[in-house]
Amino acid sequence: MNIFSDWLHGTTSIITHWKLTGRNVQKGGAQLHKALFFTTSRPFAELSSGAHARNTNVYLANLIPGARVLDISDPGVTCTFKESNDLRLRVVNLRPGLCNEQALNQQDWENAWRSGDIMKYFIGKTNIKMAMYAQVLKYMPGTPQAVAAWNAIQKATRDCIEDIVDASIAEGYQAVVGNEKQTHNTYPILIVLDPGVITPPVKV
Repeated sequence: MNIFSDWLHGTTSIITHWKLTGRNVQKGGAQLHKALFFTTSRPFAELSSGAHARNTNVYLANLIPGARVLDISDPGVTCTFKESNDLRLRVVNLRPGLCNEQALNQQDWENAWRSGDIMKYFIGKTNIKMAMYAQVLKYMPGTPQAVAAWNAIQKATRDCIEDIVDASIAEGYQAVVGNEKQTHNTYPILIVLDPGVITPPVKV
């Protein structure tokens, strides 16, 4: 894909300029990522805002040529295997024993970027606590235990995405292009680490 195509960001906020807010800031009870997230799909941008479409503002931006961007959407094609693996090792070493299990193996990592599964927390058989939460969600829907399980999985997912953000910053990238799976569909995503590498927001 052309990484210099139009990228869309969905939000309930009014945006006049792009800015990043650190992990210590809360939004709806959850910590904000140290990055801005974009997609090429308007429906997915609206969905990502967390609000109904009519309450969502969608803004367009483009990457500015010259930015240091890692396109890891198809490792071995859009970036080298070494660039991909260097980022993977950064992720693994950030929180030893706590990272997304998809990052532990190079092939799993590469396939997860292609499919978009990398943006989801992988509940493997070795993670007994998360596996238990998944069972609670499946067999005890609507209960307080299921709510607690959902919140725990969501937090783990956010932490793993933040690992990718932190590792990408450490590698010196200003933006990362990849894929994200949502409701059985895979969408291109742009993770902006430095708002100076995108054009000002235009509401569309």
